[in-house]
Amino acid sequence: MKNKLSLVLLFLLSCSLCFASEITFSGGYTKVSLQDGNRTVELTGGAKASTDTISIAADRIFLYGEDYRYTDCTGNINVHETEHNLDIKSTSLFYDRQEENLLSNGWIEIDDTENEAQLSGSWFEYNINERIMVLQMKASIQKVTERGMLACKADSIEYNANKQTLELRGNAVVTWGSDSYKASYIIVDIDTEEVILQGSISGEING
Repeated sequence: MKNKLSLVLLFLLSCSLCFASEITFSGGYTKVSLQDGNRTVELTGGAKASTDTISIAADRIFLYGEDYRYTDCTGNINVHETEHNLDIKSTSLFYDRQEENLLSNGWIEIDDTENEAQLSGSWFEYNINERIMVLQMKASIQKVTERGMLACKADSIEYNANKQTLELRGNAVVTWGSDSYKASYIIVDIDTEEVILQGSISGEING
């Protein structure tokens, strides 16, 4: 047992030295494989993992790949993206630490506190560096704006948090204050309050 503990401590030390962005982790049950070419860490029972940009809690967290690049999570996932105060809840999540990319194939809910926006959908991809989110299947976003509440639904929504733009594709519906729009494709520029509609267009503007 003492030799196994020594190996785990040596493993943890090597992680902190070789990673460009250090990752720390903990769990009630931790299984570590030190086999060359196939080093992995499996965490369950209050599993947690974090870097300098993101922290993850889940029922199960699995770290693998070169320099433990990939993080695969399942069950009761809670993610906090620290730089922009973003909170994510889901049942499944994949994190590529090198590309700073998050992917979910399950129902997901996002609270963007910095931009006063809430998003949800059944498929999700988020590039942390570019701050671009894509949601598909029952995708929706609600956001507080100076013009009033902005509510959007579509088959697919791309949200650029840096540019404050939305691209809605398929059965797109936008309600902004007392106005409403429907189209196959809608672009919304939140800063300029511009809405562009294409294909099967209808709408209602008040005031």
